[in-house]
Amino acid sequence: MRSRHLVAFLLTAASVAAQQLVLAQNDDLSYGNNAVGWPASVLAFRFTAPAAVTIDAAQVFTGNQPPATHTLEIRTRDGATGLPAALVGQPGSWSTVHARCWQGARLQQPAVLAANTDYFLVWRVQGMFHQHSVAATSASNVLSEVRVSDGSTWHAQATLAAKFRLFAPYAAGSTNAYGSARPGVYGDPTIGLSGWPALGSPVDVWLDNAAYGQPALLLIGWPIPGGVSFPFGDVFVTGEVVLLVQPWLHTSPLAGALSHTFFVPNLPAASGLPVSFQFGVFDPAAQLGFAHSAAVTAVLQ
Repeated sequence: MRSRHLVAFLLTAASVAAQQLVLAQNDDLSYGNNAVGWPASVLAFRFTAPAAVTIDAAQVFTGNQPPATHTLEIRTRDGATGLPAALVGQPGSWSTVHARCWQGARLQQPAVLAANTDYFLVWRVQGMFHQHSVAATSASNVLSEVRVSDGSTWHAQATLAAKFRLFAPYAAGSTNAYGSARPGVYGDPTIGLSGWPALGSPVDVWLDNAAYGQPALLLIGWPIPGGVSFPFGDVFVTGEVVLLVQPWLHTSPLAGALSHTFFVPNLPAASGLPVSFQFGVFDPAAQLGFAHSAAVTAVLQ
């Protein structure tokens, strides 16, 4: 029975609309060759609220630098100047991860938006040269007005294929990490979950500290808390589904990393399922040529 639920989760993930995902723009894993940091330390992505809605969380696409504290907030748009104006709700902050992926925060106080009204999602960046939340060039990209600030004045404006997600309030499940890694060329490959395991919401699983340019496996299934030992390493996930993936070169520090998005279908039968993930990497520098991460579990809610 649980296997059928997991199969339903995977087969419908690409097509089921996320109930809590109010607005998503350029919602894919592509990214442009752009970085953010001083003097572009604050960016504001203009959007129009599709309805009268409360925003509880937001995400951008970033990474490729050491962890730093970033914040997201929503502001009104000044009708005279066109600039970000009054704060709506209260900002949310998080510590970034190195892998390029969707990441963000829940707002300390939700933002209540009026229908068909323009707002800005404001992203305050700490540190230098994090991945800019813009999509790779494509004819299908949606373009946004983007305002740029050095932290004191809004000094520039651009039209870009900005990437962001806005979420309505929801009851999320839990995540937990377990097991152990087998080291490779950059030490232990690391794994994590970005997002919130709620029905009707995206969850992103990421890999870091992996050999780049080498094939890797993403195991998806049920947790094996104690693991099963094989000569090539320890398996902590049943592997109901196995995806072939490839880590791409990241810098600061140099390593291979990747992320993969799953949309949790809005199916009551999925509530309570402990969907688990583990990466294996074909790494010539590892023992027997194979490294792997520990595992993570998202308990859907």
